[in-house]
Amino acid sequence: MKPLGVGFVLHPETEYLGLCREIIEDEAEFLEVTPETLWQVGDVHPVPSPWYRLIDDIRERSGKPFVGHGLLMSPGTADAAADERRVAGWLQQIARDQERFHFEWYTEHLGWMDANGIVADFPLLLPPTEEAAQTVARRLSRLKPIIADVGFENQVSYFAFGDVRSEPPFWNRICTVGNLWLLLDLHNCYTQSVNYNFPLDEYLAGIDLSRVIEIHLSGGSESEPGWLPSGRVLRLDSHDGPVPEPVWQALSDIRPRCPNLRGVTVERLDGTITEADVPALRDEVRRARRIFWEG
Repeated sequence: MKPLGVGFVLHPETEYLGLCREIIEDEAEFLEVTPETLWQVGDVHPVPSPWYRLIDDIRERSGKPFVGHGLLMSPGTADAAADERRVAGWLQQIARDQERFHFEWYTEHLGWMDANGIVADFPLLLPPTEEAAQTVARRLSRLKPIIADVGFENQVSYFAFGDVRSEPPFWNRICTVGNLWLLLDLHNCYTQSVNYNFPLDEYLAGIDLSRVIEIHLSGGSESEPGWLPSGRVLRLDSHDGPVPEPVWQALSDIRPRCPNLRGVTVERLDGTITEADVPALRDEVRRARRIFWEG
């Protein structure tokens, strides 16, 4: 299990790739891609889009390792005959992508997006139950014949089923049941701690850090007061700002306690940066690299 170092997310968007070119080529030690962003709808199953060739060209020219971070498998959806055709086509395309990109590991967003043909725009919250843990583990295990190391990313939520602090034991249970890895998104954890008013280190203390294969670093912003009748402001996991200092501190604190950590990925959403933002984003990648290799 060779560590890769610090990675950077590839978004298939021309301006983003142009602005971040030096970070991608000179700073990042590996690159992360969401395969579904490189697909388009085919007659039966997804097929590669024009972006597929460009991202593959980046892979070939850079020679850097790739990791996959999926969005559409909907691991919290219970297996059903009506869903099988979609999942089978999805798995076939992931297998084709694996032949091309050779993902070192693959993670999915925890949650569900598809239920009886109703599809959400982003993964929705799961109750932290044994049934949900078994469902996620069973679903993600279908990826293992394609990619050996499979895991999921902890999510952020703006409502909760009970005490949010019960989430880390739920993640641990999924990892145990399915022999899976955890992609630990520290800004998601920070957002939960801010919105639900509890200490971040208390939340992190409940995680089995031996299961952490990757860490995500990102920033966010605050919601508009007018969004809620109460005027309450929430922390948003919007990937549109710098990594907050509490997240950096959390990374420094837990890095030595993650024995199987293989990479830290810096995230920034396309459309949220200008040329003036690039030096600070480059410095974040460098700071993460120092913590990863020296921490």
